[in-house]
Amino acid sequence: MYALIRQYTGLDTDTQETAARKANTELRPILAKSPGFVSYELIKPEAQHDVVASISVFKTRVDAEASNKVAEEWVRTNLPSMAKPSTVAGELVAH
Repeated sequence: MYALIRQYTGLDTDTQETAARKANTELRPILAKSPGFVSYELIKPEAQHDVVASISVFKTRVDAEASNKVAEEWVRTNLPSMAKPSTVAGELVAH
């Protein structure tokens, strides 16, 4: 399995709340229909008040990379105030 973590920084409280709501009600269902989908989670790191991060898990790297394009386009369209995220990706070695 392959995981992709996207971290968005510099977000005000309203943007974080909107991102969480829309990610849950709109983006997650889209990703869930993607080939190889395993899970999608959105977290708000405790020590970082201007950050949200998503964790997507897919069966293969190809599936994860394809979903990343879908997610980037969705964010650009639905949450245009959010800057491009920093990303970390890799094979899951323990789960």
